[in-house]
Amino acid sequence: MPIGVCAYSFNTGYDACQLMDMAVEQGLSGVEFPPDGCLPDLKLETIQKARAYAEERNLFIVTDGGQVELEMLQRLIPVASALGSSTLRVVMSGVLGGDRRPLAGQWQSHLSNCRDILRDVLSLADDHGVSIAIENHSDATSDDMLWMCEELDSNYIGITLDVGNVLAVCEEPMGYTERLMPHLRNIHLKDYTLHPTDEGYRMARCALGKGVVDFPTLLSMIDAHHPNITKTIELGAIYARHVRMLADDYWAEYLDRDIKEMLPFLRLYWQHVQPRDQDWRSPKEKEESQGALLAYETREFKESVAYLKEIGAV
Repeated sequence: MPIGVCAYSFNTGYDACQLMDMAVEQGLSGVEFPPDGCLPDLKLETIQKARAYAEERNLFIVTDGGQVELEMLQRLIPVASALGSSTLRVVMSGVLGGDRRPLAGQWQSHLSNCRDILRDVLSLADDHGVSIAIENHSDATSDDMLWMCEELDSNYIGITLDVGNVLAVCEEPMGYTERLMPHLRNIHLKDYTLHPTDEGYRMARCALGKGVVDFPTLLSMIDAHHPNITKTIELGAIYARHVRMLADDYWAEYLDRDIKEMLPFLRLYWQHVQPRDQDWRSPKEKEESQGALLAYETREFKESVAYLKEIGAV
């Protein structure tokens, strides 16, 4: 199973070659990184050196872009191709914790604008053989993702499924994944613990296997349909995501849901929700030292790799 490591697992910062060395050291198959953040520049010589470094180590590369924007896509699609990467991951918004209230009255028009921009670069993606894989970045429901893929209807549009971010929109990983299975291009392996609040719940970062995601069942289901799909460990945000689902206006930018559609998520929540007095904070949230944060991130990454090996995924 092709599993790698994503640069966004770490807030302490690694360049592309350091990330590749880390993957090799842990017996992983690839890396995912933003060229803008992990390469010194985007000169062709620099890109070719990074590609050669990966090829010498038999590693795949997934390229990360930012929010859907025309200039970014026009710039990074050729970069992804030059890196030997067939996938460019992008996100649709900066919404976190499923909280669309900053886009009140604008969510659907925002999606439509993303669709139009993506449509404008499909021929460029085709020319370079790069699939644009839109991530559910703590903002999009399975309905949103399905709508986008069906609207664009292209072999060069698909989904980067973040199996942890599903929880930010009050859905559960199995059903979300099953609905979007034909459109999957890349997988982010992420886990969260859930902590109750007066407004809803917090999603707190943890090593894979320590949270609510049933990875053995989920990976088995994905691999049955996409045995060679790229997957990367992308540990959760260093700041917990607060899903304020109990706020009166939280749902204003969502389509109406039948309560029966919520039952799989609610069952998962009540099965795994943590006691209110449990400390969910990361070293960053506790304002501890940079050294403490580095040790925390390294430990969680190594524990995640060990867990994936334990369940036979690596």
